[in-house]
Amino acid sequence: MTAVYLLVWKHELRAEDKGSYERAMAAQKEKCLEFIREKEIDESQAVFYTSRSDLFRDVERDRVARLVIHDIGRLAATPGDMEGALFELKMRKVRILCVEGEGPAG
Repeated sequence: MTAVYLLVWKHELRAEDKGSYERAMAAQKEKCLEFIREKEIDESQAVFYTSRSDLFRDVERDRVARLVIHDIGRLAATPGDMEGALFELKMRKVRILCVEGEGPAG
């Protein structure tokens, strides 16, 4: 399956959002869907995650073949967490596709 991880940082919210993540999350989801269509990935196989723990639960169960993410920086908040997440994804042979920016090296 194709996992799509959505994460909006608080600093990305606009004043008109009034603290709601709904608009920003919907915009990020649409960008990811456009990317999936451009890459000719089967959209019906896409599962959306907003919880990192839920995503990695399915990664550990070998349910995820590829991960679509807006940019690699959204995968973790700290360098240590990023290292651990990338290790787990590499170990499980999950292909990482970034909508913006570059994916991880190696």
